[in-house]
Amino acid sequence: MEATQSTSPKKRLSVDSKKTPTPRSITKNKFIYGNYSRYYGYRNLKDDVDPRIDAFLENKHLWDYKDVLDIGCNSGMITTELGKKTFVKHISGIDIDKTLIQRSTNQIKRLRKGYMGENNNKEFPFNVSFISGNYVLRDDVLLEIERPQFDVILCLSVTKWLHLNFGDKGLKQAFKRMFLQLRDGGKLILEAQPFESYKRRKKLTNEIFENYKSINLFPKDFEKYLLSDEIGFKSVSLLEVNKHAVKGFQRPIQIFEK
Repeated sequence: MEATQSTSPKKRLSVDSKKTPTPRSITKNKFIYGNYSRYYGYRNLKDDVDPRIDAFLENKHLWDYKDVLDIGCNSGMITTELGKKTFVKHISGIDIDKTLIQRSTNQIKRLRKGYMGENNNKEFPFNVSFISGNYVLRDDVLLEIERPQFDVILCLSVTKWLHLNFGDKGLKQAFKRMFLQLRDGGKLILEAQPFESYKRRKKLTNEIFENYKSINLFPKDFEKYLLSDEIGFKSVSLLEVNKHAVKGFQRPIQIFEK
């Protein structure tokens, strides 16, 4: 993470994280981080619009003129849509899968080359960037040098994968990092998977199975934990979202305010 407050946001996110796996190791381990290359294809059936996008665009006050981080952005679909359809100041997508990030970065580069408007680096596609890295730090001591840099942090259907791969310790550290990276009044927009969904993935690797068996912080307790003195969010509310066509993706989206 950053050595001083002047370090760029991109460097703050990409330095000192746990080792990022290679595409080969990801394939061998059956997308152990939930990094399915066609994730949005099966989440959003045929030409259906992701109901989360609709809900986000109906609440543009959350994004307009804000610095935003999208954790576990996958192919960057939501990251890009928010950059394109709101007045977000800048939105960064981070994902552990280098291949997905490279594709997203290449797409943004192509859009920038074909851009016909005035390049003032303040509007789409110049307000979107992607970073490859593991959001879970290699050592908790690195939390001590975190500084507020975002107004909004998105964590959508990512907690299960953080939990299974890094256990209670890794997930708690990630929650603390999110809080520290938010400015005062900033918001964490959290879509957590239910614990029942962990069972289908618990034997992907031996490490995941051991983490699964040792879980004590369950998704039903996330709200209480995030509002506790250990993290420090002051309030929580629900974002109204239309029901998803796929029952397994009908998950509540909570907004925690710092």
